[in-house]
Amino acid sequence: MRLIERQFCDKENCPSVLLVNMRPSADVKANLSRMEEIVQLAHEKGANMVIFPELCVTGYVWDDPDDSDDRRVKDLLREGENGNIRATVDRIRDSLTDDGRGLEYVFYNNARKKDGVMLNSTFVLNRSIDYRHEEYIYDKVFLPPVEQRYFRQGTDKRLTIQTKWGCFGFLICYDLCFVELARKYAFTDHVDAIVTMAQWRSEAVREYPRMNIMTDHYYGALWDLMNASKAAYNQVWSLAANTVGPHDVTGHYFWGGSGFWAPSGMPVIRASNITQELILVHNLDIRGQRHRERDDFDYHIDFARFYKEIKEEGSSPMRLP
Repeated sequence: MRLIERQFCDKENCPSVLLVNMRPSADVKANLSRMEEIVQLAHEKGANMVIFPELCVTGYVWDDPDDSDDRRVKDLLREGENGNIRATVDRIRDSLTDDGRGLEYVFYNNARKKDGVMLNSTFVLNRSIDYRHEEYIYDKVFLPPVEQRYFRQGTDKRLTIQTKWGCFGFLICYDLCFVELARKYAFTDHVDAIVTMAQWRSEAVREYPRMNIMTDHYYGALWDLMNASKAAYNQVWSLAANTVGPHDVTGHYFWGGSGFWAPSGMPVIRASNITQELILVHNLDIRGQRHRERDDFDYHIDFARFYKEIKEEGSSPMRLP
């Protein structure tokens, strides 16, 4: 897998962040092996954080018209369920450092079983915490229809992690479309960056023939738009890891485009929409760049000064002839 390295600034006390633009398969053992290889490379390259895409252990779920009980997908999720891969996860966690110079955090997403049902969950690996504890887990809130067959919806509980480099909040794929959740992270939790892990597809057609406008990668365009607007609207970093390439069962194509969007909304660097890549940005000035953006135009101050919650009292639809 090709590695692309960039240096954001000269401040060596800022973190180096590795985004994984990968194609998980429906093979748990192969995916786990790939994850360990990537973590080892992160150690060698001096990364401080690694961010994997959604369901990187099992690959994405699918509708199977030949299996009315969804047994094939459910068996795959059970095999890769987080409690069943504990040996690999513990090896990765035990390899992490806490000296401020090496790899300290690995963020990944996987199926987990709780109260007899499956949840789509994001986990934080760090030497100082127990990744199995509920306070360190984020469960996906907004599930698209295919996921509702396999997972239970998460609660409104958000997850924030305070690190020496800044405060991080977490979203999972479809959560990205719901602006209120990201705004809560920014304006209530005061995060510096929002981490999104996704299995975001590419292909959908939108056409406006009289205007001579057409795309067959509409979902992909939404990925770029949502990450940019999430960053700009909230004046936070958007760090997003996505799957790339065709699903090995359905053939549905995933957009890739894992990337870093600055608090201005501008993309700093994005991965390929076609091939697997690792994007490593050294000295990512998360707090400093956010402060510079806000010094230039502090949207948060204006928002707090003028924003009023919309009240429903007295509202009613009006119908005109």
